[in-house]
Amino acid sequence: MARPKNTQKIFEIDRVIAHLFARKGYQRTSMRDIAHELGMNQASLYYYYKSKEEMLFRLMNGAMEDSLLVIEDICASDLSPEDKLSQVLSFYSRYFAGEQEREILLLNEMNSLNDQHRNILNEKQRHYVQLFYSILQELTDQNKMKPIDHTVATFAFFGMVHYTVRWYNRDGPINLEELANMFVEIFTRGIFR
Repeated sequence: MARPKNTQKIFEIDRVIAHLFARKGYQRTSMRDIAHELGMNQASLYYYYKSKEEMLFRLMNGAMEDSLLVIEDICASDLSPEDKLSQVLSFYSRYFAGEQEREILLLNEMNSLNDQHRNILNEKQRHYVQLFYSILQELTDQNKMKPIDHTVATFAFFGMVHYTVRWYNRDGPINLEELANMFVEIFTRGIFR
């Protein structure tokens, strides 16, 4: 029987791993680097993870699963399509600008994963797109959206949010809530009738 693993310790390890992978890159970060940063024996890491690649996958998959759950709940709600879109825009903007290290991994390290793990994450990415697209379709069906191609609008939003890892500073003058509100305003003014 597998031993229970300390979730607080895993959280701390994940935080350190995300920081190192984002700063140095997955390929240039060694298990020795991770163990040293955590002040633990390198062999002890294998109690928590089977491999370095599993570390990367768990970080990336966890970030995607956490946000997908919230977005699925918003999409399944009885909110108007305008409110669904605003809530998804706001949540997604806050979440990924607030989780920059994991976002950097999702943007830069997909090819470091094995085929099985990459396929799992690609499927989740497709699900994000489908959910967002479905809200745009609701808006179109109710004649509340300008005649803008849904694919272009979808990827324009994701591009806008994902690029925050290049310029947004959480310690800067704009907090996450303000950033999310600005993104909602910019995006919805561009597509709502």
